[in-house]
Amino acid sequence: MTTKKILVPYDLDNPKKDYNVFLYPNINSLEINSFIEIGKNKEWKVGRVVFTGKTITKNDVFAKIVDSGKKIESVNKLLQQLDEYINQISLFKIGDIVGIRYTENGFELFNYKKTVV
Repeated sequence: MTTKKILVPYDLDNPKKDYNVFLYPNINSLEINSFIEIGKNKEWKVGRVVFTGKTITKNDVFAKIVDSGKKIESVNKLLQQLDEYINQISLFKIGDIVGIRYTENGFELFNYKKTVV
């Protein structure tokens, strides 16, 4: 699976602020309900869908995580979840604010703005 979209941090308190880092699901938590910023390992509750301008695969995201020095407990599990992450991102429009929630089968991304009034 490939995409030209990815999530970047979205600050609910400062929505006009732009970030130039990618997010991925926080697979180290028991119940995945947040994203991790690649590089700083900062946790985020929501992200904004952006256009990357180039095709991205799960291996591209995986390489960025590895290059950031993040310890990976299970390579296979991370690659599997990154594949699902890339697949789910492709369902959203550029500019959508996206949250993540735990499901029995892993996680699902959802349109945050539509669920919060």
